Amino acid sequence: MNALLACERARADAVMAGDLDWLAGLLADDLVYVHAPGQRHDKAQLLAYLRAGPRFLAIDLLNPSVQVMSDCALVVGELEMRLLRNPNEEPVTVRSWVSEVWVRGSRDHTEWKLRLLQSTRRQSPPAA
Repeated sequence: MNALLACERARADAVMAGDLDWLAGLLADDLVYVHAPGQRHDKAQLLAYLRAGPRFLAIDLLNPSVQVMSDCALVVGELEMRLLRNPNEEPVTVRSWVSEVWVRGSRDHTEWKLRLLQSTRRQSPPAA
């Protein structure tokens, strides 16, 4: 369980640092990444999006739940991200529910790779 949360933290840190080579090593070659607004990317598309897309200032997985099933694991939690969508705008904070499927790498079956990330934007609480 700690190894998976460490992988998730490493993923977030690599995105914030713009270290896409490191990030690429954490992603399965057959990655499916579905963003909260509905965009779907494979591994190459996600890396290109991150290269040209928003700048991430903070990424945190809140209250994660981890379930390991042999060579596969499910991580579920609330993702909170602070980002600059445009350098001329103020940063925004977005929250979503996220489900991640991690699989053990093929080399030695001990290295975890992110295979699927599905994000669903949280609704804002009703106005009082």
